[in-house]
Amino acid sequence: MNALMKVSLPLGLIFVTFFTQADTVNGQNTDSVKTAVVVKDKDKASVKIPDAQQLLEFIDSLRGYKDQSFTFELSNISFKNNKQKNRNKLAVKVLNDASLIEFTAPARSKGRKILKQAQNMWIRFPGTRNVLRISPAQRLLGEASNGDVTGTNFSLDYTATYEGTEMLDDKRVFKLNLRAKHDKTTYKHVVFFLDSKSHLPLRSNFYARSGKLAKQAYYTKFKEFDGDLKLHRMKLVNPIIEGSYTWMMFDNYQKQDLNAAIFHKDALSR
Repeated sequence: MNALMKVSLPLGLIFVTFFTQADTVNGQNTDSVKTAVVVKDKDKASVKIPDAQQLLEFIDSLRGYKDQSFTFELSNISFKNNKQKNRNKLAVKVLNDASLIEFTAPARSKGRKILKQAQNMWIRFPGTRNVLRISPAQRLLGEASNGDVTGTNFSLDYTATYEGTEMLDDKRVFKLNLRAKHDKTTYKHVVFFLDSKSHLPLRSNFYARSGKLAKQAYYTKFKEFDGDLKLHRMKLVNPIIEGSYTWMMFDNYQKQDLNAAIFHKDALSR
């Protein structure tokens, strides 16, 4: 059945009205009119609603390669009262939902390893064969937690909902709300603010199990590695303590075929 389309914009709410072939548009019978809300937006005449899951998968792609195993290097520098306090350097290997982290600096931490398997994490200190269970939410350095450094796959652990657009620092952004699928995630709730044109994340808010805002992340630089765009620099900020923040610098992303055997708890103590 053919259809004519009329668009009206009352108070910024966009309606699309469809008339069937039997209807008459100019003041005639319109008994079979069907109306559908397309999107709410007071500043735009037409806005396409993005797919929340696709946006989430794009965010994941900025720190990973989906099903392809890979490695990257990570440097963390923490600041307190706006003065540098500590720093470390890590070598990270990722295979699906497992991550193996080895400290390469400073010298006192060199050889320390952290293993993440799904929602479980362990640590082994150099000079000992003991393997200790740790929490993803535990602080690693400054504002960076264990879960922040292991590589992210939000699609596995969170359900995303698109919540419209708003202005952030004079830029129109998409708001993406993430809710945890289980109680073992690092955060209960995450909100992303994405550039409405490039879809790159500009900022995100991370909420603890208590519901309080735990930290904010500012995504300041992206870089191509072998043609793939990845997150290069991120700043984690303590929302309560002024001058307390941590820079995370991601580098040398490489796709690699990794042996699954190294991502097991028993391998940590060898």
